[in-house]
Amino acid sequence: MNTGTSAPARPARRRRRGLRAAAVRAAVFAGAVAMVACELVATVAVAEPTGTAAGPEQRITAPPGPSEAAGGTRTPAPSEAAGGARARDTSAAEPVDLPVSFVVRNVNRTKSQCTTDGRTYTVRGHLTAPRALLEGGGRPPVTLYVHGTNTGEWIWRLDVEGRDHVRELARRGHASVTIDRLGYGSSDIPDGFASCSGAHADIAHQVVGQLRAGTYTTGARQTPYRFGKVFLAGHSSGALVAETVAASFGDVDGLILTGWAAVGVTGETNRRFLAAYAVCQQGGEHKAKTTDPEGYVHFDPVREDFLAGGLGPDADPAVVRAVTPLWPRNPCGVMASEPSGILTDLSLIGRIEQPVFLAFGAEDVLRQGVERYPSLFTASKDVEELTLPRSGHFVTVDHDADRLYDRVDRWLRRHH
Repeated sequence: MNTGTSAPARPARRRRRGLRAAAVRAAVFAGAVAMVACELVATVAVAEPTGTAAGPEQRITAPPGPSEAAGGTRTPAPSEAAGGARARDTSAAEPVDLPVSFVVRNVNRTKSQCTTDGRTYTVRGHLTAPRALLEGGGRPPVTLYVHGTNTGEWIWRLDVEGRDHVRELARRGHASVTIDRLGYGSSDIPDGFASCSGAHADIAHQVVGQLRAGTYTTGARQTPYRFGKVFLAGHSSGALVAETVAASFGDVDGLILTGWAAVGVTGETNRRFLAAYAVCQQGGEHKAKTTDPEGYVHFDPVREDFLAGGLGPDADPAVVRAVTPLWPRNPCGVMASEPSGILTDLSLIGRIEQPVFLAFGAEDVLRQGVERYPSLFTASKDVEELTLPRSGHFVTVDHDADRLYDRVDRWLRRHH
């Protein structure tokens, strides 16, 4: 009879929730310790005499010009003016935009230790590129874009004219792959405690390998494109994922890091972080619908925090309208593992040898005092940084996004 089988399920479900809550409580304590330790490690790491380089690397720093710092009209540098027509060829045909999917294992082989369920899932996204580049023969370069904890694939492809990062890069001649991370958007949605930050880095590593081997799936052609150089871009904690990939596997050709530093955490960040942990301690919430898996949480307690934490005061109203309904719930397991992941990252960041490009928003309320963060990449001989004076945390869609697209274009051309 049904009554004979359904009754034991409730205690079992409560036990699973109890175990998850206990794991999160332990993670909260470890996370608090790690957050303090991260700031101490970073303070020691950057407290070097400014007159002596930390290693043989040659730094490339491009601060904003006087008119940009003052918020005035920007005058392009001579090199930009000379390359502007080529970089922004808006007369070219619209880019190819193909759905793609990657079968991955939810495992963690990185140096950032955390637990997973070890199962196989599908991660989905899009390939956006000029048709001529894809069909020109050979193996073109590509950039894999990984979003942060509080966004989704949309941070790279917002449906607002002029604020679709990968479409703008395609118009400038570059191929891009964007994905929803496991537990987000169109990708598979497991239990929110089934994965972790290190596993998301392992998954990104698997996607990099599939892009090179052509073993992923596209929605429009039998044989996927194969790529040569693969650059890895990460926004916010997606940059933590990117740095973990580079430090653990070393299989990417360069890093683009936006809206991120493993230092400079503000009180606004901590307020959101601890509120989210409190929800996860109780087992979390459903991803979206009541039929969805549980173990998910909003990083921002209310939608107003989501907008204030993401966009600067000068954001385009069209961007604000587009972003407002995109307030996501995030996997508790990933959030619980990020503080210790950051601590591991800080201990390994000095081993990353690939070229690095970093972009910060001067109006970012979640990260401040990040000026010395680029100096932690002591093994890289090519570290370039950009501060966007009128942008908040979501630098890829905020006020200065055009300038970001131009600089990423130039950086990628230099390293292709």
